[in-house]
Amino acid sequence: MEFYLNPDRERMNLTLVMALLVNGRTVLEDFSWASGSECFAQALKEFGLEYSLQGHQLVLDGKGFQYALPSMLPFGFGERDDVLLWTLASKDSEQLYTVAADEADAALVAQTKQLLQKYFKINVQVDEPAKLVFTFCADEPNIKKDSLGNVSPVLRNRMLLRALVRSEYLSFEEKSTVHDQWTRMLMYFGVKMRYESRGMEQLSEFERRLMMAQGKKIERTQFTELFETKVITGREYFVPGDTTEATAFALLATVGNMPKENVVRLMNVELNTSRAGALTCLKRMGANIETVTRREKFGDVFGDVEIYPLEAGKRLQGRRFSEDVISTGFEEYALLAVAACFAEGETILRLPKESREAMRASNEFLAENLRKTGVEVGVYDDGLVIRGMETIVNGNGFDGGQWPQMGLALGVLSLALQNDEPVQGAENVETVFPGVLEKLKLVLVPEASETESQA
Repeated sequence: MEFYLNPDRERMNLTLVMALLVNGRTVLEDFSWASGSECFAQALKEFGLEYSLQGHQLVLDGKGFQYALPSMLPFGFGERDDVLLWTLASKDSEQLYTVAADEADAALVAQTKQLLQKYFKINVQVDEPAKLVFTFCADEPNIKKDSLGNVSPVLRNRMLLRALVRSEYLSFEEKSTVHDQWTRMLMYFGVKMRYESRGMEQLSEFERRLMMAQGKKIERTQFTELFETKVITGREYFVPGDTTEATAFALLATVGNMPKENVVRLMNVELNTSRAGALTCLKRMGANIETVTRREKFGDVFGDVEIYPLEAGKRLQGRRFSEDVISTGFEEYALLAVAACFAEGETILRLPKESREAMRASNEFLAENLRKTGVEVGVYDDGLVIRGMETIVNGNGFDGGQWPQMGLALGVLSLALQNDEPVQGAENVETVFPGVLEKLKLVLVPEASETESQA
């Protein structure tokens, strides 16, 4: 059975920003909109982006670095996308920007101000309950690294974009990198930059001997350096399938008693290792996942993935996943928790320190749902600990709450248990992952036709 997934939402919106900065035309091949990306493109129209759908292509005409600056600042797209739009706007430190809403939505303006001050320095002119007027400061906040020695994906993208549109030099070093799609996209479109691993080979023989004598460990780091770029020219590009959806299919095919004659083939999946960590986690647990076609095109990696049923008598195995591993599959956290429910032994899912407080409420909510199956689930300061069961015979009344990724994970669990009762919050799943729940149902149907699977 072949399945085509919705495009990766993060990469799609980064691509739209890239198309604005191109001095000319960008063409997206085999195009379809990701959830919410058309609204994001509408916001970029205020900066001057033009686009049209022509058959299976989206043709975009950018303005280069001379894009327009809207007086009403767009907001409400989510932290990752809002920060991209605001970074474009921050090019001019004299432009006066307004964030306004109805009195009933005054809290949204307050949240927007808080988020602005997290990533930017701003000069506030008017600060009312439902209205904020301000200018961006010309100077930058200090670069902050997380507990893993990395720059957060949102901040890294913001720093690179800000330096690019202001023709500034930028360099920083990290212990590893999470979600580097934007970095690789910039390089593919011809932005002048270096992006490389550094380690012992960068040291002189004397420096290596000195560090060894001092008992210091020589660790590899990831170095990023961006130089002034005058013009970015248009190219063809392709946005691969969403990794979260791919993980959901892989999980259901593994734990859902898929007919032995079925093989699930996922087409054109995002395989960037800094983003697709959840698929690697499932493979470490014993899932039979194989990359059958790997394409290194458009500056990154995507390909076709096949998932086979587990061999008779085999189960997933519990594993301990550290913060750095979870960081590469953060949006698939709930799916990994569901996988742990079927695994032999204990699985520990450790969150990065910066996410623990914010994730506590959702983890409690997720644990409450998973315990309905009889599985032991513990919520602790670092994340979740789950002891799986060989046979889960019941479990219903699942509720994804306000979290679409959790709703998707519980939808997979419900299908695996052959529940007739729908998961509450399914409408949130449909909004972010349109059509995926109906496609997932075909995984467990014997000899589902190719026509049905692509519908």
